Amino acid sequence: MLVIYKSPLANNLSIGDVTLLNDSTLTFEISWENSWRTDSPPYNHDAVWLFVKKRDCGGSQWSHTDLSPVSTAHTASSPLEVYIDGKDASTNAKGLFVRRSSVGAGNISSSMVTLRVRDLPSGLYDFKVFGIEMVQIPQGAFYLGDGASYGSFQKSTTGEPYHVTSESSISNSNLSSLTTTSARPGNLPSSYPKGYNEVYCMKYELTQGQYTEFLNTIASDQAATRAVPQLTAYRLLITGVWPTIVATHPHRAMTNMIWDDLTAYLDWSALRPMTELEFEKIARGPATPVKHEKAWGTPLIVGVTSIVTDGTATESASNTIPPAHGISKYNNTTPHGPMRVGFAGKPGNNRHQSGASYYGVMDLSGNASETVVGSVHANGTSFVGNLGDGEITTTPTPGIQNVSGWPNYLGRTLRGGSWRYNDTYLSISDRSRYNYYNNSRYNYVGGRGVR
Repeated sequence: MLVIYKSPLANNLSIGDVTLLNDSTLTFEISWENSWRTDSPPYNHDAVWLFVKKRDCGGSQWSHTDLSPVSTAHTASSPLEVYIDGKDASTNAKGLFVRRSSVGAGNISSSMVTLRVRDLPSGLYDFKVFGIEMVQIPQGAFYLGDGASYGSFQKSTTGEPYHVTSESSISNSNLSSLTTTSARPGNLPSSYPKGYNEVYCMKYELTQGQYTEFLNTIASDQAATRAVPQLTAYRLLITGVWPTIVATHPHRAMTNMIWDDLTAYLDWSALRPMTELEFEKIARGPATPVKHEKAWGTPLIVGVTSIVTDGTATESASNTIPPAHGISKYNNTTPHGPMRVGFAGKPGNNRHQSGASYYGVMDLSGNASETVVGSVHANGTSFVGNLGDGEITTTPTPGIQNVSGWPNYLGRTLRGGSWRYNDTYLSISDRSRYNYYNNSRYNYVGGRGVR
């Protein structure tokens, strides 16, 4: 049995032909660009999250396929290794990571991967293997707040950043907010993810191509629920009918999503939403906060004014970037709308020039807003970080995430600014949208997941 599947480009991630070797083993080649593993700061690595969907041969209904929870049941050729995090609620694995096995940097070229599937009923099946580029965020302490941004977290009422040193509970007498008491967080229990523990974060914002793949692999009634209206004037072009929906520009950041769109995708891919505390850790790392700093570590910024190879897999900006400045799509410049995810990540560019976070996560300041779990509304503070299981609802309303403990839209907030707003919103610690309590679609709202 042979299934051909090509993963959409983020940094040229490609999954080749998928072959079923026997009743339970899938094999394929994988490659991607700009991979790393470092034994110096930030002491982390990138990876690819792999998960599998199956359907009856020639059928129309795809379902999630569990994998063996034993790492040695799977293989990856040099320079890669298989890593299973053991976080899934079931005894099987909902997916796994492949990552560099030792220190190194550069492109991963055509490494072979084999996956052992579990609990596969007798029959003939088609398989799809999906991959999402991720970045490891190591366990460790970090700071919340920068002492200046609107609604910024602060230590009590001192105006100073709050030092997170564990996942223990935090009372709102110890963690409060600048500027407005309305942005003061609730009491955060130990079960609420605060960013201290290790997590893997999507390297890029969810793309239009990834979202259409999701739509084409769920049932027709689920896809109808999760369909997002295209916005041609705002660089969101999705056409076609299920199961052949097409993103005209698959590498661009996905926008115009409501909370249920993002969370359904994350449940389906066995990820979860991040919290706004995790957002600050992922962006800033352990560094001492700088007032109004963006994800690249300084408050200095250049806005995109000239796009080259627009609409292609190499779409980028031709602006000159002065020292210590980062570049971002922001401030409602023309053309209105998002750019290719990771557009500034070019060979030879440093962290500032790439617009990258401390750990190497892209586009956390600008492009599309990051939709995250908030810390003010009780619907958000009750979040416990459970992971998606690969399946979304079929009834009574198809196409909804069904993970225990995930909030509805009242529990979300926006971080990181977007292509539409000015640079104050792009600051790591800006919480201007702390009260984003509506379920409307906006042409600048995107997101990503963690695990």
